[in-house]
Amino acid sequence: MFSENNRISLRQLQALLILDLFGTAIITLPRTTAVAAGRDGWITVLIGSVIMALWALLLCSIGKKNPSKNIPQLLQLVVPTPIALVIAFGLVLKLLIGAGLELRVLCEMIGRTMLYHTPIWVTVASMLFVCTYVAIGGLECRGRVAEILFVFVFLPLTILLLLTISTANFHNLQPVLTHGAWDLGKGIGITMLSFHGIELILLAFPYLKQPQNTSKNVFGAILLISFFMTIVTILSLATFGEVSLQNKIFPVLQMMDRIDFPGAFMERQDVFMLWFWVISAFASVSATLFYTTVLFRDIFPNAIQRRRRWLFLSTPLVFIIAVLPSDMVQTYRYLDWMKRYPGVFYVFIIPLILWMASGRKGEASK
Repeated sequence: MFSENNRISLRQLQALLILDLFGTAIITLPRTTAVAAGRDGWITVLIGSVIMALWALLLCSIGKKNPSKNIPQLLQLVVPTPIALVIAFGLVLKLLIGAGLELRVLCEMIGRTMLYHTPIWVTVASMLFVCTYVAIGGLECRGRVAEILFVFVFLPLTILLLLTISTANFHNLQPVLTHGAWDLGKGIGITMLSFHGIELILLAFPYLKQPQNTSKNVFGAILLISFFMTIVTILSLATFGEVSLQNKIFPVLQMMDRIDFPGAFMERQDVFMLWFWVISAFASVSATLFYTTVLFRDIFPNAIQRRRRWLFLSTPLVFIIAVLPSDMVQTYRYLDWMKRYPGVFYVFIIPLILWMASGRKGEASK
C-alpha cells in the first residue's frame, strides 16, 4: 500500500529533481544542439540550462505562496473550476505521454547495446513493473532511495567524464561563436525544452517539510544539472567534432565506449553510463506514476480515493504509449511534438499565468 508519510526534506527534493530531470534528454542533447548551433552547441546548452534554473525560481515562488494547494486548486485562481480540471487532466496526459516516450528511448538504447534479441515490449514491461513498485512506496520512499542512488550514480559519472578528457580534441570547439543569433536561439530553445519535467516542482510543494526554503535548494539542483549537461556537450563536441556528432544516434554512450581504462580491466565502459540512465529513467517514470495518481485523485475527488487504483490505470497507459511507436524515428517525432506544444504550455505558459495571478493576489491581500 502507499506510504502515508509522504513528507520529504529539501535534500531529498534536490536528489529527486536531479535524477528526474537529468534523464534521457542528455543522451541526444549534444547531437540536437550540434545540429542547431554547430560547435557553439555547448554555449546554447549553458545559456538554456541557466535560464531554466532561473525559471525554477519562478516555480518555487508560486509554490511558496500556495504551499498546500494542489494543481487544480492553483488553476482555480485564474480560471473557472471546469476549465481548471480540464487543464489538470491535460497535464496528466502530458506526463504519461512523456514518461512512455522516455521509457521507449531508454529501452531502445538497452536493446541496441545489451539485449539485442529481447523484444522491446519485454524490456518496457520489466522496467515499468519496477517503476510501479517504487511509486507504490510513495514520495518519502522515493526521496530516501534518491539520496542513496545519487552517490552511486554521479560518482561513476564524474569519473567517466574525467577519463573522457583524454580522448577529446578541444580544437574541435574552435572557433567560437561562428553561428548567428537565430541558430543560437534554436539551440537555447532545444535545451530549455529538454527540461520538460520541471513542472513537477509545483506538484511536490504539498509534500515538503519546509516549503518556504526551497528556492536555494532547487536553484542549486538545476545548476548542477546545467553543469553536467554543459560538460557532456563540450566533451561530445571535442570527441567527435561538429559534423560527426550530428550523425550519432547515442553520442554520449558512443563517447564513453572510446575510453581506455588503465589496465584494460573492462571492455564495456558504456555500461556505467547506461546504468546511470536506467536509474534516471526509473526515477522519472516512477515520479510520473506517483504524481499522476495524485492528480487523478485531485481531479476526481468523489471517485476512487485510493491512489493504488489510479496507479493501475496509469501503468497500462504508459506501457501502451511506450510500445506504440514503430521505431526510434517515430519515437523522437512524438517526443519532439510533446515538448514543443504540451511542454511549452505546461512548463512556461501555465506557470507564468499562475505567477502573475499569485502576485496580484498578494498585492490585493496587502
